[in-house]
Amino acid sequence: MQQFNITILPQNITVSAEAGQSVLDAVRMAGLSLFAPCGGKGTCGKCAISANSHVTLACQTIVSSDLTVTLPQNSPHILTSNSLAEIEPDMQDAYVLAFDIGTTTVVCYLLSGKTGEVLSQASAVNPQTSYGADLLSRIQYALQDESNALEACIRRTISDLTIETAEKAGVNAADITRASIVGNTAMHHLFLGIDPKPLVVPPYMPKVSCAMELPAKDFLPISSNGIVRILPNIAGFVGADTVGCLLATRFDQNENIALMLDIGTNGEMVMGNAKRYLACSTAAGPAFEGANISCGMGGMTGAVDHVYLDDGRLVYHVIGNCTPAGLCGSGLLDLIAVLLEMGHIDNSGRLLTGTEYRLGDTDIVLTQRDVREVQLAKAAIRAGIELMAKQLGIEISAVQIVYLAGAFGNYLNPSAACRIGLLPPQLLKKIRLIGNAAGEGAKRSVLRADEFAYSQRLAARAEFLELASLPQFQDCFVDAMGFGEDTNA
Repeated sequence: MQQFNITILPQNITVSAEAGQSVLDAVRMAGLSLFAPCGGKGTCGKCAISANSHVTLACQTIVSSDLTVTLPQNSPHILTSNSLAEIEPDMQDAYVLAFDIGTTTVVCYLLSGKTGEVLSQASAVNPQTSYGADLLSRIQYALQDESNALEACIRRTISDLTIETAEKAGVNAADITRASIVGNTAMHHLFLGIDPKPLVVPPYMPKVSCAMELPAKDFLPISSNGIVRILPNIAGFVGADTVGCLLATRFDQNENIALMLDIGTNGEMVMGNAKRYLACSTAAGPAFEGANISCGMGGMTGAVDHVYLDDGRLVYHVIGNCTPAGLCGSGLLDLIAVLLEMGHIDNSGRLLTGTEYRLGDTDIVLTQRDVREVQLAKAAIRAGIELMAKQLGIEISAVQIVYLAGAFGNYLNPSAACRIGLLPPQLLKKIRLIGNAAGEGAKRSVLRADEFAYSQRLAARAEFLELASLPQFQDCFVDAMGFGEDTNA
């Protein structure tokens, strides 16, 4: 098969690709990330690049000669902070690492094992986004891929982040002796090389749920005697990242009813208190990550992240204060809430301005299909909240605190979330934004052995609720599709 050289800028990496392969394939081979929510099917139109000075889609550009391609350089704004209390380390290690492998982003923290101080941190877009925005797309790809590309690319990113944080802190990577990793169940399986097939066939449970301590030499460029702690999973789509959030919030110590949500492509949530708590997941879809939205994008430079009314005038904010390029999840949610207030969208979700609404004098439009995508996503989350309350035998008003974790939760406007019905309006004044709680759980687990043991007890106590198996789920989901509530209810 004839080979051609594909030079990728601005990274200035050259890879060899076979005739007939796509430029997206070449980008993947180079270990680079390119936003391709549809996984290369040519349906989302998001993987735009410049090839020999012509703008085209990477997945639809077939290699037939040497090419020079330029990838978009939007800088991702990745959440690394949290608002939770720190802990004292057990001082067993000089230097330790904590990783949060998210569906969209990966965060690495290098900490002092003696003081618990974060010495440096680094983050990256999860390179698996080039294989699809949602978990099911990636799992299906992995099941058909004999080269284990998804496993290889995430391990390469983890190694790169290890080296980057060590260099930033002036630490020899060989002196790092312990690490911990959290991620949802699919990310957990794909990183560890565990067969993900059980996640997509009944009863949709993990092949491996238990916590593990593994030799670091198999995964990370740290001490040859290093150990990696892997936090446990709860269920098929409620993973170690949720356990990390439970650990960070001390969820089982709540005397009053609490609700914890991490909203993304897959919405994980936990409701309950010290006596009993339920965990569930909802297939919210990737709308809140910018996928499946006509002008959607991730939370990066150029994304409209907030929209609001100022004396009746629609105003928006752009990350990086530059020319707007698209809508990220929080901006999308805000825009719909504002259009509801302006009467441009009715309670059924119908866009009253025609087939689309244009944001000011920008090229950004919101279409009727976009509104429906948001309705599907928010109905899945809302149905999960309502059904967990029913299973606990409580009213929604009994919830006394709402922990919103993760990047989307951290940046969303709580009032807008309640206005569109993503969250029940009774909870508006009870919301607490806690940032990257999963990452905080990873930090705690690597700094103290008893915290790692605590994470296992938290996972064991969680009762998994399979929403789709509940007879009332479909009716609850349909009821949650509308925009009929307001925050004064």
